[in-house]
Amino acid sequence: MTITAVILIFISVFLHVAWNMLSKTTIPSTAFYLVMNFIGGIIWLPFFVLSGGSFIGLPAAFYWLWAGSVVSEIVYMYGLAHGYKHGDISLIYPLVRALPVVMLAGITLAAGIGKPFGIPALCGMIIIAAGCVIMPFRSFRNISFKGLNAPALLFILLGAVGTTGYTICDSQALDQLADGGKVSNVCTLGYLFLIQMGLSFGEVLLVVFDPAERAAFRSFWGKTILYPVAAGICCSSAYALILFAMRHVTNVSFIQAFRQLSLPLGFLAGVIFLHEKNSGTKTAGLILILAGLLIVSFFK
Repeated sequence: MTITAVILIFISVFLHVAWNMLSKTTIPSTAFYLVMNFIGGIIWLPFFVLSGGSFIGLPAAFYWLWAGSVVSEIVYMYGLAHGYKHGDISLIYPLVRALPVVMLAGITLAAGIGKPFGIPALCGMIIIAAGCVIMPFRSFRNISFKGLNAPALLFILLGAVGTTGYTICDSQALDQLADGGKVSNVCTLGYLFLIQMGLSFGEVLLVVFDPAERAAFRSFWGKTILYPVAAGICCSSAYALILFAMRHVTNVSFIQAFRQLSLPLGFLAGVIFLHEKNSGTKTAGLILILAGLLIVSFFK
């Protein structure tokens, strides 16, 4: 993993924290993500046009990977939005972020995707996941998952599976687009346009056939439209940086591990700017995440 990848991911996590804070200011819904992703698509449309015919005549595997990424992203956002409705946001989100770290590492090792990494790096990823899990609890005595009902657990799993799926699909799709060479910046952003438009189309179907989502969509037309619009700018820009970072790692699992910087950054932002209370579990979680990242960095 190069220093370029680390810098790109570091900037990305700031944007990631920003769009999640924006989404939490409203009632989480698929309608919110529809507006958000449509705005993201508009941003990257010029790059798709500039890429010319780069996306025509590619191997069938590319189109299957693109479709897999779109479906996985919809599953992730659907799981996240509905998970928030069935459980505490402060617990749902860290779990959705933690599980893919381990899941992605296991899949890439088992399937031989990317350059294999050693046991120390795998242990570092498990430590990162553990740090993500304990951060939301008020104290060590309060660590319990009894408050998670069956629907919440289902949506957490959907969110984790979706994250794992789109990360793998996007990494492999860029390899197909490169065709033995390097993917240009224009083509990378053109691919992001395809992803955003695919997401928008899929989410339109979910919104149209759900009365609650239709009501949520109508509620955005006014001053609140600024929230999903701003989130769309932050979210799509954050993932553009992740796509660029994928070209600078030997295994996409490192990407998922380093993206967890968003949790300690969100924690620090809450303490500094929102004057939220610190706790032993939050501090321990922060230390575990940073320790895990150091292990992954030096023993990959």
